[in-house]
Amino acid sequence: MQQARFLSDKRLINTSDYLSAAEHYRGLLLCPLCGEKAWFIKAVNSDNINRAACFGAHHQHGCEAATLRLNAEEDTSQAPKADTVREAATRYAPAGLWQGISAPQLGGSDGYEVNSALRQLLSHLCRNADFAAQGQKLRVLAASGRELMAGKLADYVVHVNDISDKHLEALYIFWGQINNVNEREFDNPDDDELWLNIGDYRKEPSIFIDADLRRSLVKRFNLTDLDALCGADFILLGHAGKSAHGKFTLHIAMSKYIAFRLYGVG
Repeated sequence: MQQARFLSDKRLINTSDYLSAAEHYRGLLLCPLCGEKAWFIKAVNSDNINRAACFGAHHQHGCEAATLRLNAEEDTSQAPKADTVREAATRYAPAGLWQGISAPQLGGSDGYEVNSALRQLLSHLCRNADFAAQGQKLRVLAASGRELMAGKLADYVVHVNDISDKHLEALYIFWGQINNVNEREFDNPDDDELWLNIGDYRKEPSIFIDADLRRSLVKRFNLTDLDALCGADFILLGHAGKSAHGKFTLHIAMSKYIAFRLYGVG
């Protein structure tokens, strides 16, 4: 997509407009045809890819501006292809982990690696948003064996659009889509911040990543470019906070408590 609609005044902008005032437009773009949230995709020129700057979106079915599509295959053994979901290289928990009424514990010496389990749960939720409402039981243990969660899966899984004050400070599994990424740099690199925004960073929820977590995140998911997270599905095990302006922020303790589905661009 070479144009996107600016939510504030409904006018069309191009990639040059965006680059001239990214902070003004970030999180406030829509597909001109189907109205779904859009984001900026920077130009890439390399031996393997030659792509002009453009805009991406998770378009409604049949939208003529569509540039992304899902690939049902979840193969981590090959390099990502254009126009497909790019899966993080990780060890998957057994296929039946989230299928039955009683799911085994996650984490701990006798359980499944929590990042792999979260990644699989995200796949199920992306296929069926009501997946957690099938009576499954959940038990999450820290590596020390301390119980972090126990009960009905449906009581803990929260879509980012459904966050409310009742979810503040307690541990939940939040999921949804990242629209745009904002890196904030300071004089001291240890103070740098990474914000993974659901949309309008002033009002809609964001995931806060501090400098230490950012380094761990990049290493765990082999991220050579953080902009790859734009448009990604995410799931995390963490807490929600709320600013004085009413904006919800999501926080994780370690990078293993978040997982993504990344999208290739055609």
